[in-house]
Amino acid sequence: MFLVRRICKVERKDIWKVASMLHQICNEYEEQGRTEATIYVMGFSTPSETFGVCAEWKQESLEAINFTKVPDKIKSSLSAELMDIVDSYEIEFHEIVTKEKLKDRGLI
Repeated sequence: MFLVRRICKVERKDIWKVASMLHQICNEYEEQGRTEATIYVMGFSTPSETFGVCAEWKQESLEAINFTKVPDKIKSSLSAELMDIVDSYEIEFHEIVTKEKLKDRGLI
């Protein structure tokens, strides 16, 4: 199991607009069966050195997305609109540690 996190660094004034756009993008993928994402903001109402919006979700495996499976609404507008207002964009991939994985490695 993996945790995937999209991080958009933005200007303070754009935080909630970007949060709304990430929410829409994640909903489009969730309609295709991806697990529900959590969207959160940093730096608007919480202490932070930067302003940003994150979306994260869990998935069983890491695979490249086939462009033909990207929802039309994302291809036609949401992705371009998002990229127009973010200062930087990152994606992180984390493997989730489980008891089974620790047992497999003889660590518990």
